[in-house]
Amino acid sequence: MPKRDALTIQVVSHGPSCLDGVTAAAAVRRFHASERVQTVLAPNGDTDRLIQLAGPKGPSRLDELWITDLSWTSTDTAEHLRQLLRKGTRVYWIDHHRTAVSRLDAPEFDVPFTAKVLTEEFSAARLTYNFLRQRAAEAGDPSRLSAFERFGAFAAIADDHDRWVHQVPGSEDWALAVQTLGGIESYREIIRLEDPVMTRRLKTALEAGRAAMEKSFDIARTTMVEKSLGNGISLRSACCIGYSSEVAAKLYEEQHHTVIALFDLRSLGVSLRRSADCEVDLSELARHFGGGGHAAAAGFSIADIKRAPAERLVKLLGEVLLNPS
Repeated sequence: MPKRDALTIQVVSHGPSCLDGVTAAAAVRRFHASERVQTVLAPNGDTDRLIQLAGPKGPSRLDELWITDLSWTSTDTAEHLRQLLRKGTRVYWIDHHRTAVSRLDAPEFDVPFTAKVLTEEFSAARLTYNFLRQRAAEAGDPSRLSAFERFGAFAAIADDHDRWVHQVPGSEDWALAVQTLGGIESYREIIRLEDPVMTRRLKTALEAGRAAMEKSFDIARTTMVEKSLGNGISLRSACCIGYSSEVAAKLYEEQHHTVIALFDLRSLGVSLRRSADCEVDLSELARHFGGGGHAAAAGFSIADIKRAPAERLVKLLGEVLLNPS
């Protein structure tokens, strides 16, 4: 329970069902266990709006704002963050996406943050955990440090899966469970766990996720279109219903120099992945369409793609209706 004089803290992290974004937000919540912490998970394409909504509610103050595992594109967002800082809010930014790290000097990031950590070395969850662990160590409270260090196992799981290392047993299961249960519900489950042992709700979500992932792959397999680009690169595009990383992994299995582009019928966004030997920087490709991410995994969302299936169907049906014979 928050203390009577508790701090008011807001967290805007990547979502809606990203294990790394959820775990980064949970790290902040675990560190500030006795404070008032409000968390929002921002899907790709909605980060500017949600960050600009951050701030004190009514006459209350906002002591800290944490932005984790995401970036933004608008200079209006930068101005909003500067206004919060002028009013006394401490603003922290932690991200590991290449599209943020590579444009650190962009005008939309011209903000005198209280602290920021931008590096591709680890995932956002692990970077957030490492940063807060250092703060706990510097505070000189051994009991608080010891309690917070137990969260390190969660950060290791998120880091292992998000960077596709997969050396921590079970990290893929955690990612699948979070995708299925949903970000906020998973966040609520994680913040009450002392050790990374799935609750009944997470286990149930995991089983449902395995079935849903197979269905998503079936859709991808039946809708896939493949094209050789003539420059040594092959492009495979398909539709899916969530689980884009897992579906993409199956589509580039045994493929060479291949880019996978998945249109997610659930999120209406595009996910980009690549085979292990492909050197295309997907973060640059996604940034061309207003998105971002990493060299090997990125995404974007644009209206033209969302309308494409309906436009194609209208064309097909229209031709028959105009010429029924």
